[in-house]
Amino acid sequence: MKVKLLVGAITTALVLGIVYANTGETTLHNGIDEPADEKTFISAAISSAVAIVIHSQAATAPAPYRRDAHAKAHGCVKATFSVPELNNPILKQGLFSEAKEYQAWLRFSNGFDKPQNDNVKDARGMAIKVMGVAGKKLLKAEQDEMTQDFVMLNNPTFFLPNVKEYTEFIQYQAQGSQFGYFFNNFNWNIFKWHFKDLFLGMKILKKPPKSVLNEQYHSLTAYRLGSDNFIKYSAKSCDSNTLLPIDDSQNNFLRAEMIKQLAQGDACFDFMVQIQNPEKNMPIEDTRVLWKTSDSPFITVARINIAQQNFDNEEQNAFCENLSFTPWHTVAELEPVGGLNRLRKFVYTEISRFRHSKNKVARHEPKGWCLHLNGKECPAP
Repeated sequence: MKVKLLVGAITTALVLGIVYANTGETTLHNGIDEPADEKTFISAAISSAVAIVIHSQAATAPAPYRRDAHAKAHGCVKATFSVPELNNPILKQGLFSEAKEYQAWLRFSNGFDKPQNDNVKDARGMAIKVMGVAGKKLLKAEQDEMTQDFVMLNNPTFFLPNVKEYTEFIQYQAQGSQFGYFFNNFNWNIFKWHFKDLFLGMKILKKPPKSVLNEQYHSLTAYRLGSDNFIKYSAKSCDSNTLLPIDDSQNNFLRAEMIKQLAQGDACFDFMVQIQNPEKNMPIEDTRVLWKTSDSPFITVARINIAQQNFDNEEQNAFCENLSFTPWHTVAELEPVGGLNRLRKFVYTEISRFRHSKNKVARHEPKGWCLHLNGKECPAP
């Protein structure tokens, strides 16, 4: 009976959420707005994220401690990140300031806090670590590192508006309640339910793609472009990428497909930016709002090339798990902005420290394609 009531409640919420999501609401403030109490919520979010990692490890022991999200890697591959000479001077910030080819690592992943069957509806992530990037980085403890990270999801928007709501959501997740946030701890007063957030959250949980190399990924959050502009990022698979038949009934078919595809040929992505138009509804603080391409089209600023390779081996898989990705591996000209990025600065850092400590692995930023993270045995990239 309880299951039927919950299913009915979810159905009702989705219907009402669809109505709510299409009411045409407008976000008037398009800039940066940091609430005074935000750091209090960030501290609580860190505690919940650590609890998720602990619970997930206990459920999968003796597996190592994994990330609090994107725990399952579909594959970690070598790539080049090539920036052409850009004609628009506005775009020439950070690693986009000059034409150059960089070495990079790409990690493709699920979105859940534990490995699960690829056929379960989930988000898919693409994390990029570009190496050999000059400039003082924003993380004080890693300001001299030479890496620039981009983290993206295969959906253009997120489902929570701010740090306060994210903290409440992740606290329920840490308690094992997948729907507690959306239904206000199952309070049957529907006026206290988070209709829109549930609707947008369900949109993120997609059926698996045929290939993670044939997707488009989005930054969700905004970033500076110099001192006067803000942008969002996206990486879109090239039309030339092949799509090979694979048995998608396998638990790990997305890894199997990528192994097959990269064993036979190359793949690539166009890396793009979308510049905020402040006269349009393109807010920084509310990542639920879609930045429409009709208001500001994407501009290609780099090409990601993934050469034919064999990536699925024990050493490289372990190397990939020990990498840490954060949008704060960047320079001031490309600073992450908005509440969820401010949250990431602390949560990503603390979760990385926690899992590396538990796994008794030192934290290092890579110097190139060499699999020795400390770089002592690696040639300069």
